[in-house]
Amino acid sequence: MKKFVLVIFSITLFSLMAGSIGTETFKFGIVDPNRVLLNYQKAIEADKILKKAQKRLEEKLDVVGEEIRTLQERKEKAELFESEEQINESENKIQQKQIEYQRELNEGRQALMEKNQELMTPIYKELEVLIIKVGKEENYDLIIDKQAALYFNEKYDLTEKLIKLINADAQKAEPEKEDTEKPQTKDAK
Repeated sequence: MKKFVLVIFSITLFSLMAGSIGTETFKFGIVDPNRVLLNYQKAIEADKILKKAQKRLEEKLDVVGEEIRTLQERKEKAELFESEEQINESENKIQQKQIEYQRELNEGRQALMEKNQELMTPIYKELEVLIIKVGKEENYDLIIDKQAALYFNEKYDLTEKLIKLINADAQKAEPEKEDTEKPQTKDAK
């Protein structure tokens, strides 16, 4: 529903501006921010970090899950030969492991969400700043998210341009970062 309202608003805004402009040209652009991020080196690196952390969480959960299965198998095999007290003790161990599993899962998910926000927030901000910069420098009247458009002519798509610009800006920033780090390492010796 929210997306539909955004599309209607965009179409209405475009229609009003196009009708009131007269002989002036209306410069319009579309961006697919998801595709820009999928092709942005910093976002790719952040994604790799997040995937590694997720894999470590899954491995940790697999270990606890295997411990639970082992305890359940032992309990099932020994149920006929154990006292009620021993069976209850086995069930308690299983429940404790299940609680541990759920705690690890919740803490891991929370940590992943926090790390995602930590890594991606500056990247989203960079993209936003770049879109505004391109809009101002190239005199765009309106740049909207591709998801808000039901249809558009490909000539209005700025996505590839932004992919090139954001990666070029990142490469320019890397040498500057390295240059500022080198004198510090020399002084540290």
